[in-house]
Parts: sequence; structure tokens; C-alpha cells
Amino acid sequence: MNIIGEKVRIRDKIPADSIHDIVWGLDEEILALDPSAGETLNIHLFSIETLDSRLIGFCSLYNQTQEEVQLGIRIGNKDYWSKGYGTEAVSMLMNYAFSADIRRVWLKVLPSNARAIRCYEKCGFVNCGRLLLDGYNFTLMERRRDG
Repeated sequence: MNIIGEKVRIRDKIPADSIHDIVWGLDEEILALDPSAGETLNIHLFSIETLDSRLIGFCSLYNQTQEEVQLGIRIGNKDYWSKGYGTEAVSMLMNYAFSADIRRVWLKVLPSNARAIRCYEKCGFVNCGRLLLDGYNFTLMERRRDG
């Protein structure tokens, strides 16, 4: 996959990108906002780059069924936080999922991660419940395909 927007490009993740998983995975601030919890089955991993090819994060679609899929995103490069890069990436990934006949895209987010919640709300996600998973209390959010 290779989708190009106004700010970012989403492409298939390649092995060379994995060093960033390690670096960003050791960052206490990132981990506090985005803990790993739960199963990830049928995962499709993507990298998020700026249009000048700077790798700034990762996103994924996983736990897919015939009608729904879970979305995950991490902007690991903090220089790109709160500048619309994540919002564009989420919107692009959601449109990609809906084009594949998925009817519902959902995600989990910590209630304390206000930046992420604003991003998801801008992309049309709504709160649809709570989930206690691996010791974390998550807010569940969803967006359903129109029609």
C-alpha cells in the first residue's frame, strides 16, 4: 500500500523501519500515552512518513473480521505531535478500510490521552464504551461507514 496525502504518506512497513519501534518503545512519555494491551491478530502494519520521506510513526489495522477492524496509530517523532500529521494518517487509514467494505473501524485509547481523542473526534470517531484490558481502563471509540 502507498497512500499519499497533503502531509503524509502511508506505506507498507519494511524491516528497516523496526529500529524506530525500539527507540519509540523505550520512550516513557510515549508508553504512558499508548500502552500495549490485548491481542493483535491479522495485523497489517504501515509506516507513516512525511512527504520528504522522514519516518514519523506507525499505524495498523488489526483484529479484522468481515465487517470491522481495529485501528492503531503511534506518532513516535514528537516534533510532529499536534500538527495534524496523525489526524491525516487516521483519516487516510480509515478511508482505506472503508474502501475494502469494512463497515466499522474502532480503537481503544486511554482517557488521559486528550491529544489522541481530539484527533479521533476530528476524524468522526465517537465514544462507544469502556474496556478494562491488561490493567488499563480504555475508552472505546468507533466510526461507522455511512450507508
